[in-house]
Amino acid sequence: MTADTDTRSGDEASVDKSPPAASEDSLERRMARLRDVPLRISVLIGRTRLPIREVLDLHVGQVVELDRTVGAPVDVVANDDVVIARGEIVEVEDEYGVRITEIVRGATD
Repeated sequence: MTADTDTRSGDEASVDKSPPAASEDSLERRMARLRDVPLRISVLIGRTRLPIREVLDLHVGQVVELDRTVGAPVDVVANDDVVIARGEIVEVEDEYGVRITEIVRGATD
């Protein structure tokens, strides 16, 4: 193992903390490749816990209560794991959609 020795004197010996341009370019290229990777996006309208007995007794027409109130924001989830945004359910030409009302802090950093 060898030790690096700084032979510069005075101000020349100060450490440059800015990343080299090549690293920035490399990061940009990697990020550009990642931008096309598909993510599974789901919308979570609520959850509940039921004993197995109640799950086995479910029947057509039965209502299962969820932990959210009507009109509460829904969670937009990436890869079944990370909440990236919240929004409201909307109708888009006979299909459901979500109007994003909030980006979760840290989700896109």
